[in-house]
Amino acid sequence: MEKLENKFYIRTYGCQMNKYDSDIIKALLLKENFKEVSTPEEADYIFINTCAVREHAEKRAIGRLNSLKSLKKNKPETIVGVVGCMAKNHPDLIHHSVVDFLAPPDSYRNLAKWAIAKKSGYIPEGKNEQYSDIFIYPNKISSYLSITRGCNYFCSYCIVPYTRGLIRSRPPNNILKEAEWLIDGGTRELTLLGQNINAYYYKGVDFPEILKRVANLKGLKRLNFLTSHPKDIPDNLFSVMAEHNNVTNYLHLPLQSGKDSILTRMNRGYTLKDYLRIIDKARHLLDDLYLSTDIIVGFPGEKEEDFKETLKAVERIRFDQSYMFAYSDRKGTLAALLKDKVDERIKKDRLRRLIEIQNSITMEKASAFKGKKMEVLIMGEAKKGGKIGENRSGRIIIINGVAKIGSTYIVKINRINGRVPIGEIEKEV
Repeated sequence: MEKLENKFYIRTYGCQMNKYDSDIIKALLLKENFKEVSTPEEADYIFINTCAVREHAEKRAIGRLNSLKSLKKNKPETIVGVVGCMAKNHPDLIHHSVVDFLAPPDSYRNLAKWAIAKKSGYIPEGKNEQYSDIFIYPNKISSYLSITRGCNYFCSYCIVPYTRGLIRSRPPNNILKEAEWLIDGGTRELTLLGQNINAYYYKGVDFPEILKRVANLKGLKRLNFLTSHPKDIPDNLFSVMAEHNNVTNYLHLPLQSGKDSILTRMNRGYTLKDYLRIIDKARHLLDDLYLSTDIIVGFPGEKEEDFKETLKAVERIRFDQSYMFAYSDRKGTLAALLKDKVDERIKKDRLRRLIEIQNSITMEKASAFKGKKMEVLIMGEAKKGGKIGENRSGRIIIINGVAKIGSTYIVKINRINGRVPIGEIEKEV
């Protein structure tokens, strides 16, 4: 039998936090002299980093595990681990024919030793884990930086508090050190992460204050944050954003439903009126605010008239972008116990109608950029030629012409391709 060389492959499903966690796993493995490879066929260790928030993400991860059956048959010494939220929420995955062990979100410190020892089973989790001392590798123009883990809100449909635990905030000095490490390594755009990032609080330092401190770091050209909860928007957040040119005028604020009774069943803790008040304040203080949201259709008990209230809210608010989903039960949540489920065909029809309205708004708002000039940070190569960049609102712009990645330029938008503005460089900033 060929000796294992500690070559590993990670496949990530889910949100930005999962992508950041994969970078943490990578940093921990490289520290133990593992070597990353680009395909599962090359690897001695395969890690499938999973998400349990939505059924679709779970199905994709299961599909990937199933696709490894022939590889495992031909190369039985390959170790396969399921990491992340499904490892916590679906312990029965240990019985899957290709799975050797499960590593839930707070167990990654033991991952390398467990894998090398070829142990099977469930890796024990640490207490109040933050991975504060693990800095991800700074090899990207754009990087994520987690400042909190977990959530306290227990929305009735959400599995996150059960898979990731209650909220823990990292010490400010630790956050700043990792941010500086990333900037020194070439990062020019940083996105601060948290399941409910506005709830950040550590010994008197709240979220607007840590946002301000990171924004003041030299060399940082763009600063974003995800995800906000309408229940927790600090009074001075938008003022802090407006005071710092490198903080993007971008806000991802999940609405979930436009009907108050459904929001109550979801245990969201705000009304549509509360939400609209936040948006009005943000748009008053922030020029060209790019606003995105999450919306769930077909929540248990949602009637046609309730859904129409969501459509009205979308048409009134006019989001730049929406992440829209049909409700699916999450085992262990309160909503999964509700009896008045919406028929699958009705959910699909409502989702289709919502997507049509949102797509129309998105394209209309994008078309308004034709002829405008804006400052754009070059992020990388575009798939079909040119460069891809972001303006100060976090909007994706495609740039024609010669441009340096990591540099900023004044760009004039001369056409719109679908919903994406296309521009020409006028000068470097």
